Amino acid sequence: MSEPLPARLRHGYGVGAFSIAVANTAMMFFLLKYLVDGAGLSPGWAGTVLFIGKGWDAFADPLIGWLSDRTVTRMGARRPWVLGGSIPFAVTFAATFWGLPWSGVGAVVGYTVLLLVYNAAYSAVVIPYGAMTPGLTPDYDERTRLNGTRMAWSMVGGIVAGVLMPMLAHQYSWRTAGLVLGAIVVPPLLLVVGVTRGRDPAAPPKASPSMWTVLKNRAYRRVVAQFCASWTVVSALGSLVPFYVEHHLHRPELLDALFAAIQLSALVFVPVVVFAARRMQKHTAYGVAMLSWALVLIGLALVPAGNAPLAIFLACLVGPGVAAAHVLPWAMLPDVVELDRLEGGVERTGQFYGMMTFLEKVVLALTLWGIGLSLQAAGYVEGAATQPDSARLAILVLLGPVPGVVLLAAALGAWLYPPLTRQEHGLAQQRLGAVAGT
Repeated sequence: MSEPLPARLRHGYGVGAFSIAVANTAMMFFLLKYLVDGAGLSPGWAGTVLFIGKGWDAFADPLIGWLSDRTVTRMGARRPWVLGGSIPFAVTFAATFWGLPWSGVGAVVGYTVLLLVYNAAYSAVVIPYGAMTPGLTPDYDERTRLNGTRMAWSMVGGIVAGVLMPMLAHQYSWRTAGLVLGAIVVPPLLLVVGVTRGRDPAAPPKASPSMWTVLKNRAYRRVVAQFCASWTVVSALGSLVPFYVEHHLHRPELLDALFAAIQLSALVFVPVVVFAARRMQKHTAYGVAMLSWALVLIGLALVPAGNAPLAIFLACLVGPGVAAAHVLPWAMLPDVVELDRLEGGVERTGQFYGMMTFLEKVVLALTLWGIGLSLQAAGYVEGAATQPDSARLAILVLLGPVPGVVLLAAALGAWLYPPLTRQEHGLAQQRLGAVAGT
C-alpha cells in the first residue's frame, strides 16, 4: 500500500472539479430551460440543438485524449492542456448564455455553433485533467479517496452554480449569470496546474495508434456501462427539476431549495460512499446506491401536486445515489487503466478518459434530446405558466419511473459483472512488481 496523498495535493487537484461542475451544472440544469423559456426555442428544437452541438465529440474527445497521451513538453503531458484551455472554456461558456439577435432557424444554427465551440474547449480541459488521476497514486483505495475529494469539490461547484445561476438570471439576466459563472471557473484550474507540477510525466511511453481500441477492454466497457447508466439519470434529474418545481409543485421560488437539498445531500454522502467502497467493493457500493436512488426517484414522481415539504425531504435522500454516480465510476477507471498498461505495455490513459468524456456527452445529449422531444409530444407550451395535464404527467414519468428502471438495471449489472475487484487489482500490482524487478 502506498503512502496517503497529502491534503494539499488532494484538494489542489480536486478543486479543478469545482470549475468543471460549475459549468456542467449550469448546462445540465438550466440550458434546456434557457433555450426554451429564455431564447424562445420550442422544446423539440432546443433538444435538437443540444444533441447536434455535442455530436461531433465522437471525434473530438478521443482525439484530445490521444493527443494528450502523445504530448511531450517541459510542463508535462496534461498540464499544458488544462492551462491553455481554461480561458477558452470560460469564455465560450459565458457566450452560450449571452443571447443571440436572431430567431427561428438563425437561432438554432447560432446556438448549435456556440455549443460546438464550447464542447471543444470543455474537452481540452476536462480530459487531460481527468487523465492525471492514475499517475497521482497507485493505491486501489487511495484512488477512491482522491476521487471522493475531487467529487466533493464537484458537489460544491454544483451548489454554487445551482444557487447563483437562477438567482442572477432572475435578478439581472441570463447574460449576467453566464459572465459571473464564467469568471469563477478560471482560478481553480490555474491552481490545478500549479499544485500538480512535477507529477505529470513529460515523456510518456509510446501511445497506441488507435483511438478506439480502448473499447475492446472488457473491464472498461463495464465501467462505462455503469457510468452511462447513472449519468443518464443525473442528466434527466438535472434538466427536469426546474420543470418539476414549477409545474408539479407550483412553487418555482423553491427551485434553489430543492436543488440545494439534492446537492448538499450528495456532498454529505461523498465520505459515506468512499467508506462503503473501502469496506465492500467499489461495484457493490455502487449497486446499493443505485437501488436506493431508484426508489427515491419513483417516490418523487408520486409526491402529490403542491406538496413541496415532502418533495424536499425525498430530495435529501437522493444523496447516496448522486454521490456514488460522481465518485465510483471515476474511482474504478484508474484501476482499469493501470491493468491495461500492465498487460499491453502502452500509454492510453488519455484515450480512456477521452472516450469516457465522449460517452458522457453522448448520454447527456441523447437524454436532453429525448426529454425535449417527449415534452413537445406531450403538449408542453414554451414559456407558459400553466401546462396541460399531459405535459405535467410526462414530467413525472421522465423524472421517476423511467430513470428508476435504468438505475435498477445498473445495480443488477454492477453486482453480476464487476469491472475489477480489489483482489484482481492486488494481483495485477504483484505482477507489475515482478515484471519491474526482472
